[in-house]
Amino acid sequence: MNYTILVNKNNLLSSDFVPEDLVTTDNNENNFHNYRDPNFKPMICASILPYFKTMQQAALNAGLKEIIVDSGYRPYEYQKVVFDRFVDEVGYEEACKKVALPGSSEHQTGLAFDIAYMKNGEYQEKTSDEDPEIIWLKENSYKYGFILRYPLGKEKITGYSYERWHYRFVGIELATTLYEEGLTLEEYYERLKGQPLVRKTKED
Repeated sequence: MNYTILVNKNNLLSSDFVPEDLVTTDNNENNFHNYRDPNFKPMICASILPYFKTMQQAALNAGLKEIIVDSGYRPYEYQKVVFDRFVDEVGYEEACKKVALPGSSEHQTGLAFDIAYMKNGEYQEKTSDEDPEIIWLKENSYKYGFILRYPLGKEKITGYSYERWHYRFVGIELATTLYEEGLTLEEYYERLKGQPLVRKTKED
């Protein structure tokens, strides 16, 4: 898997793309129950799981709540369910700001996830910018290869509203560069004057 792959509204994955090494991160409740599939447990690529576990433990060592993968891999078909649900609730234009169209979602790569918390065995989905966990992630996630994918103030560049909960693995080297220079993945590739190849199917 290309960890630096750019997936957005202009760089699409095909409907049949499925990561080859998906693993379930845990058996916790996750926000998929909002979309009529309570059995769909959070998954990410096995190759990035050790990085996430190390980051999760570092947060615990810092006295924070247990940070969990709330929503990881989403198949193309499931992303369509999520998107259509938002269209019904807020309309097409607003939905496009908040949820990726099928094929344009980083969740389909298995490299991205939304976070939640576990405290005393209880699942906590709601997050706030004032949460020490959110502050810690913004300041430390790059050390483990993750970036805050849709930061505040970059909405016109990423095409999405600010999402404090959405993190993406790009590798420690690139994550450090993006963090230190305050760049999004889009800005990084613009600086390189080119677009990355998008891996579209399992066979590619």
